Amino acid sequence: MIIPKVVIVRTTKGQKYADFIAKEVNLAGYCCGVTDIKNLEKYLNKNRCSPEETIIHSRTAGPNYTYKVLRNFEKQGYRIINSPEAIKLTSNKFKSCIYAKDKNIPCSETIKVYKNEAISSIEEKIKEWGRVVVKPITSQGQGKFCFKFDDINISQIKEINEIPTKELIIQKFIDYSKLNRVIVIDYKALKEAVFYDAPDQGWKCSVCLNTKIKCYENPDRDLLEFAENVAKKFKAEISFIDIFSTKNGYVLGEINTACSLIIHERISRYNISKKIADYLLSFI
Repeated sequence: MIIPKVVIVRTTKGQKYADFIAKEVNLAGYCCGVTDIKNLEKYLNKNRCSPEETIIHSRTAGPNYTYKVLRNFEKQGYRIINSPEAIKLTSNKFKSCIYAKDKNIPCSETIKVYKNEAISSIEEKIKEWGRVVVKPITSQGQGKFCFKFDDINISQIKEINEIPTKELIIQKFIDYSKLNRVIVIDYKALKEAVFYDAPDQGWKCSVCLNTKIKCYENPDRDLLEFAENVAKKFKAEISFIDIFSTKNGYVLGEINTACSLIIHERISRYNISKKIADYLLSFI
């Protein structure tokens, strides 16, 4: 039996991009397996994996169950990229914002509330901040459950009932011109794969599953350094960092560790999955 040198833990519906990375590992002459978090223990045992033979690359996120499973394997001696602690922190939008502020990383003012008590807090923050954004405490629905409120549309505030989580965050709206995504591997930004989107008629942007994102030819060095600083402070070795461009400089949006980058590879014509595979194999 050939024991996998790398095991990729994908999201439940995220097989495709995990396969991109696995292919690059295999082309380099090493065995790579793919499974999900619920079947990770079974997969490792079935394939006779061990901390001495195999590293784990987590492409799934979550501050609770996912963290506990990965932390258990870390305690057994497995090298896990990204670490369970990094995944736990970046999966929680409230804690990651508080952590960013503590580390002197520009980030939106943020509070946490329970949905059934949120309306009065939203109204209060509109008075204080003018415009607010309300969204789930963990990623849900590719921005579908992200709402902006101000004095003009405050009558629509009950839209928050659509959000499928008990806990929400309320953030001061960031007045931005672009939303950027920087791919960071080994705490180094890939200058060949830096993307952006700009608001058109509305206020939302997406640099995730958006086929209309654009790739910078010569990204701003300050943007790359901002992303690298974020990755280092969050100890997120492989991360996809979303950053707002504002008139006062760059502001952190969020840190992702489990996104599909198929669109990004196509638009940039850069083999990001090979860079990820090469980094993983540096630990073999």
